[in-house]
Amino acid sequence: MKTFKTMVLAVAIICGTALNANTTEPTSKTTSKAVKVEMKKELAAHLAMPDFEVNNDTTVMVSFTVNDDNEMVVISVDSKDASIKRFIQGRLNYKKFETKPIVGQTYHVPVTLEASK
Repeated sequence: MKTFKTMVLAVAIICGTALNANTTEPTSKTTSKAVKVEMKKELAAHLAMPDFEVNNDTTVMVSFTVNDDNEMVVISVDSKDASIKRFIQGRLNYKKFETKPIVGQTYHVPVTLEASK
């Protein structure tokens, strides 16, 4: 009987720990759709009119976070073209957001540079 009680206690502790570990983040930690739309508009404004010629439509993945001063900090630009990397980092790094994204959250945004016409 003593062994049975010990086993039940062990199973209860394991289940309680597993359930506690599977909690989701609170909803206040997610960026609202309205803020995302405004962020996309701001990104597009910063990246308008590249200072080099784009021959083909190019899509790259840009990862950035937001610091305590509400500034973008570019983490990576997924492109093999060095001029595209320099352009995006130069235009976005440490630019202030007008909207209020979540500080410290990492954002992954596809950026498409359209071919020059």
